[in-house]
Amino acid sequence: MLLPVHVVCPHLYGVVVSVPTRGGGFVGRDSELLCLVEALASGPTVVFVEGEGGVGKSRLVAEASARLQGGIPVLMGWCHPLREPLPFGPVIDALREGYGHLPADMEPSPSIAPLVEFLPGLVDRVPVPAPGTGELNRAHGRGRDGLVRAVQAVLAAMGPVVLVVEDVHWADEATRELLLLLARHPPPGMRLVITYRAQDLPVDRAVLGAPYPRPAGVGGREITLLPLDAAQIRELAVATLGEAAGTMLAPTLFERSGGLPLVAEEDLLVLSDRLGRSPQELPGTLQGMGVPRALREAISTRLAGLAPDAVQMVQAAAVMAVPAAEDLLAALAKLGESHAEDGLTQALEADILTETAPGLYGFRHVLARQAVYDRIMGPRRRRLHARAVAALEAREHSALVQIAYHTRQLGDVQAWLPRALAAADHAVAVGDDGVAAELLQQLLAEPTLPSGQRTHAALTLSRIVKHRIDRPAGLAALRAIVADPHLPIATRGEIRLNINRTLVASSQSWAEARCEFERALEELESRPDLAAIAMASLGLGSSTDPISADVQWMERAVRTVAGSDNAVAQATVLASRITLLASRGDPQGRELLEHLPRESSDPRVLHECVRALHNSADIALRRGDDKRALALLKEEATLPILARNPALQTMCAVLRLECDFTQGNWSGVEERIARFTAEVDEVLEELIVVRAQLEAARGQWPQARQRLGPLLNDPDRPLWLPLAMTARGILSRLDLAQGNVQQAWEVVQPALESLRHKNNWVWATELVPIAVRAALACELPEEADRLIAEVEQGIEGRDAPGVTAELWCARGLVAADTGSDEAVELLDEAARWFQTAGRVYQAARVTEHIGAAVLVLDPEDTGDAGQRLRDAADVYTELGATADDDRCRRMLREIGQDRPTPRGRHSYGEELSPREEQVAELLAAGATNQVIASTLFLSIRTVEHHVSRTLKKLGITRSQLASAGTGPT
Repeated sequence: MLLPVHVVCPHLYGVVVSVPTRGGGFVGRDSELLCLVEALASGPTVVFVEGEGGVGKSRLVAEASARLQGGIPVLMGWCHPLREPLPFGPVIDALREGYGHLPADMEPSPSIAPLVEFLPGLVDRVPVPAPGTGELNRAHGRGRDGLVRAVQAVLAAMGPVVLVVEDVHWADEATRELLLLLARHPPPGMRLVITYRAQDLPVDRAVLGAPYPRPAGVGGREITLLPLDAAQIRELAVATLGEAAGTMLAPTLFERSGGLPLVAEEDLLVLSDRLGRSPQELPGTLQGMGVPRALREAISTRLAGLAPDAVQMVQAAAVMAVPAAEDLLAALAKLGESHAEDGLTQALEADILTETAPGLYGFRHVLARQAVYDRIMGPRRRRLHARAVAALEAREHSALVQIAYHTRQLGDVQAWLPRALAAADHAVAVGDDGVAAELLQQLLAEPTLPSGQRTHAALTLSRIVKHRIDRPAGLAALRAIVADPHLPIATRGEIRLNINRTLVASSQSWAEARCEFERALEELESRPDLAAIAMASLGLGSSTDPISADVQWMERAVRTVAGSDNAVAQATVLASRITLLASRGDPQGRELLEHLPRESSDPRVLHECVRALHNSADIALRRGDDKRALALLKEEATLPILARNPALQTMCAVLRLECDFTQGNWSGVEERIARFTAEVDEVLEELIVVRAQLEAARGQWPQARQRLGPLLNDPDRPLWLPLAMTARGILSRLDLAQGNVQQAWEVVQPALESLRHKNNWVWATELVPIAVRAALACELPEEADRLIAEVEQGIEGRDAPGVTAELWCARGLVAADTGSDEAVELLDEAARWFQTAGRVYQAARVTEHIGAAVLVLDPEDTGDAGQRLRDAADVYTELGATADDDRCRRMLREIGQDRPTPRGRHSYGEELSPREEQVAELLAAGATNQVIASTLFLSIRTVEHHVSRTLKKLGITRSQLASAGTGPT
């Protein structure tokens, strides 16, 4: 898959704190606790704990941590819905509490230097001077990549360690990205525990921003906590209140809590306090509080028992919304030092507040905080928010996001606007695009935002929205802005360009994209740097535009950007030009790769370097240069920007899978395809084509046809031309195998017409020999000759090794059809090339053609023909290409060259024989007896026999097997 004129690169953000857990009896979680303890016994391990708010996720993790053997350190990080921009904040905060667990004899390492500004205690372990300020590093795109490597290095150095990140449903995108990277490539001793609420995840989003298939060698579990049942709530009540009181009050507790342990524990804290003073009041206590299922009543009761100073500190903490220091809470509550200390102490003793990290105080759960906040009357709430703004602005390092939040809560829109803009600009400066995007979307939704600030906000959002995983809301806001007729023309053009680049990355229809790019180009007349990027996008074009049109657009882009000092525009056009040249087989593309600005510190420029390398690798594979494709992938992996881009990592892995498949490494391909399919939301055509090739080789022909049909017949999603060539070649080969020669010829016509229209025969791989065979089978030798001549002329002077080898094969097929002795020599040349290139499957197919050609030229030369066919069949057997293998074995039998069957047939008893397994797979795919006979080259009578025995052994009917859709395992 080629990357468009930008690389989709999600960025994530967040802040976390570590929290000790308190609570009553631990009940109803024995199996989940055992599961978690076992999962954490060894690493690497990744555990997901899911459940609604208050269900006991944190308590489960705390209990399991307490049961770990060997003194394994547990590092805690919590995510919050209101956060200041700090890349990877939750993990860094967790390390801040636990980096003291690093071994004393750890060798100093420069890789951890970026963490020194966050964890000053590491300075003695860094052999080089600490880097400059982190804000400057991040602003220039250097801090994020360094932090990724530093976090990995520190966790790896700790050895066995448990990293717990709680409430990941609130995680920023940077944190999700880092957690996904750690989960995919965990240090050997790390146990990663992630807790989250599924219902609070962003719509259509995976927990870690992208689907996570567990890698081989990484343990773990998926634990879902459900509310406790009535019996378990009773057990909890008895453990807290005693047998008599617990049994008496359990039904009401269960009704109030809905089975949520947190709500039940809040009630039990009140009841245990009442039990100590006046047991006779217990029966009426809960009745007097009503029967709601939330925390509000329990919190209200507990607040009523606090002194005024404690209530004011609790209310201040509720307004702050994130853990805060004592002095900040005191400023909101307007309490002196001693009164603030006494109030905070009482709130802590009552377990309403907790010390979430050294010196920071907040609520055990967001539900508790919300219950308190909702009880604060409007006038007081407003005063507390105003005091929060004043206190935060008076600090040396202003918490801009929090200031904007509190200002908005005051309802003063005009005061909020500049503060929100300042917070968004700061977030962009430190690379926290997620925080920035949320603020910018809020700003653009405000009708009173002045036009100048609206333009600034829209431009900023358009520049960052394409890098985000969750883009629909941002795009909707931008579409509304770009329709504003009062927007400056150049501004509208830049926003339109950024929108369209984002949509192209999401496989938008090219016809619509081209129209929008051309509109943007007209609007960017005064911005040659951006106009050049639009031209480069048009230069990459689509499969339907002639290559000459692509070249003209790209030449315009190169001329336009030549006078610009915009490094990003220069890199963007260069990457696009390299992609176009490579797709044409122009050697200049390889030369220009040497001019990529790989040493740039600008992440946007590095994205373009990755794009150029990745696209060149992809195209090299299509052109038949597998070694170069692998070399470019290896070089791409060395660029640090790749480490924080899970989407691009998946694309690189998919391309490696294609390389492996092409090189004959078919083992495990289906499992890898399934894993990649789960990792991405969009359809990856490459995976579909590879899977169809496997199915065709294995005789699963109905499945292959069904898989390729939608891909080739969807007018709104045109298939990339090289993939379309391969897909149509597969279908034509199936038609030839089944004797549908006219259909085989017709199915390749759209591909040939596309190549003629595009005039880029470098992309004709996987098609030419099949099309020639179809033409000859239809007795159209002149069409075969015409095609060969077109391809020869089309690749003249081009770097197209794969098509060149296929031309030798095509010429050999034509020579064999005419009885020319040159046939074997030409086919041998093709077979040698494929063998040398490592493309063993294609080499075997050509070798099979040689065997057939020998028989055509000299029917008596069964020895040479038999050897060629056996060589091909042996490769097919090793690959598991059962349909191809059967075809060769049948030809060998026909000429009396099949290997003798050993005496005494192997008895499989009630197990399926290899032949019966093939039959079962075809039956599961819905194949008829006629299709099975054609696929396995057997008679109908023999197929009927195999079908009967197969169904009998499986104990299933034909319709049941077909509806199951799978064969035996």
